[in-house]
Amino acid sequence: MDFVERRRAPRIHIDYVTVEVYPSQEYAASPEISEICSVIDLSEAGMRFKADNLYKPGQIIRLTFVLPDSIVVIRSNATVIHSDSRLHEIGVQFKNLGIAEHKLIQHVIERNLCNT
Repeated sequence: MDFVERRRAPRIHIDYVTVEVYPSQEYAASPEISEICSVIDLSEAGMRFKADNLYKPGQIIRLTFVLPDSIVVIRSNATVIHSDSRLHEIGVQFKNLGIAEHKLIQHVIERNLCNT
């Protein structure tokens, strides 16, 4: 059986990026961070990261991260798409990414794809 890629946007492996994961989409003045996770890969639509906590598919979480060579803090709600408790990997889809943040992610991906 052939593997069919369902993603519309290319995904890149990314090192040295962490994401702060908040337990819900609510972002208060001093939110409690659920955990800080290492990002595995990134696309314009979402990301995959290593997590100690288990998040359930369909759960809405809040993410905050900074991309390499950038000082822009990206904040987005995300929907958990898959959760692998054995590998501790969580795959999410961004929900409300701003235009500027989307363009920044797109630029990082394009730059990375051109360098491979």
